[in-house]
Amino acid sequence: MKTCLLAASTALGLTLMSTPTKAADSALTIYSGDYESVAQSETRPGGPGFALFESNIGFDLKSGGNDVSLGGLPRGMDSSSVVLRPGGGAKIRGQRFDFAIAGHDELLRRALGQTITVEHAIGNDRQTYTGQLMSAGNGLTLKLSDGRIKVLSSYASFELARLPDGIVNEPTLRWSISSPDTKRENFALAYATSGVAWRAEYLVNARGFSKDCKMDLEGAAMVINRSGADFNNVMLTLVAGQPNRAPSAESEMMVSAALVMRKNMMMQDGAPGVEASGEYQAYKLPNAGSLPQGSVQRLPLINPANNITCERRYETNHSLGDWMPPYPIIDANYGAGDDQELPVFATLRFKNSKAAGLGVPLPAGRVRLFDGKDFLGEANISHTAANQDMALQIGNVFDLKSTRSREDFQIDRDARSMTERISIKLINSKAQTATVRVSEHLPRWSSWEIVSSSLPFEKRNAQTVSFDVPVVTNGETILTYTVRYRWAAGVKIPK
Repeated sequence: MKTCLLAASTALGLTLMSTPTKAADSALTIYSGDYESVAQSETRPGGPGFALFESNIGFDLKSGGNDVSLGGLPRGMDSSSVVLRPGGGAKIRGQRFDFAIAGHDELLRRALGQTITVEHAIGNDRQTYTGQLMSAGNGLTLKLSDGRIKVLSSYASFELARLPDGIVNEPTLRWSISSPDTKRENFALAYATSGVAWRAEYLVNARGFSKDCKMDLEGAAMVINRSGADFNNVMLTLVAGQPNRAPSAESEMMVSAALVMRKNMMMQDGAPGVEASGEYQAYKLPNAGSLPQGSVQRLPLINPANNITCERRYETNHSLGDWMPPYPIIDANYGAGDDQELPVFATLRFKNSKAAGLGVPLPAGRVRLFDGKDFLGEANISHTAANQDMALQIGNVFDLKSTRSREDFQIDRDARSMTERISIKLINSKAQTATVRVSEHLPRWSSWEIVSSSLPFEKRNAQTVSFDVPVVTNGETILTYTVRYRWAAGVKIPK
């Protein structure tokens, strides 16, 4: 393998080709998560984005000891993860990772004790001195061949006969290998790197309202490479999952960039098959391709599905969170508010099942929603297995308004109870009747009952009820309900 470094330009690979590439001897497995962080940050070892690289490489070895090296490595590579396994009788005696790039100050620091030629400017003239470099910092100190010490507070340039040991012009792995024979031997190389990530990108087109909704869905994978190296002619696997990673103490590397020709991009005709990968789901692309440094590529991920059963709903809610009080909240002003405005938002709900028209694993990513050509909004989804329910909040509705007021509050300490009456006004400026689901969290105490209500309600969980409220066009509906809380004799309440 020889992965070349690439300048920090960004390419967008959108065109998908169907011609198979030649057989690949490298594989790259990219785990989901950190996509935005990779896109917005500089790559460093242990940074955002995680991928595993595997490749078969070969070295021409002589009998006995050999020193070999490999360059073109990602600056996000975790050097402690590098494993090189011989395919024959060779033995790995040692491994070293050189990441000190040949910068001006690093060159001088590593060149102490070496012979150096320095050009010194005197007016329009140039004077050259050659000697042993004794110190470098605030100027240079040389020991000349006749024993004199020359101190140069400034200099125009310097020249070294060779790069100091440990200095490289790109991150380089070096191995000491012992071979029983003179031959070419193959090795299996593997390492982990940051700076590579992917996420799912979904396009949903929904039509119809309420339970008459039908939608079409297609999904792609957005793959980004900012690792600092090209991955050429690799078989790609995308894993929907984020394994835990221990913090890395490696130094951040500064890597020089060099322009190279673009290789064939990743390509496929349709969505890849999905299979289990440990605790996660893996999508293996059928053809090899390349992920150049500084590129973003879009690849098919989920085959298009049409006429999926869905429900489009208008909703509003008043929630103070899921906190449970240690005793009944008898403060009359708790959660109070007259004509408190609550946003009404649109949601899209569906079941990820075969019966509904889908039923495939959906990796985490972004969903963009349309109604024909009308853009509805965007939402993020987490990893969603088949047969799970999905709820996407699309955005706030322009022409539906909700206001909430507390009409009354009474407490009867002797009866160990309190009642609260709530009203919610819904105004509809749409051209058609709209039904709004109003969800109310009942937070004052765990034991409650709805004693009166202007509309039917449904208990959603231990502390939440909901009402489906129809509102005619250019009209309004006022929902009112009264809730009674009770507590046992042994429960203490504030004075």
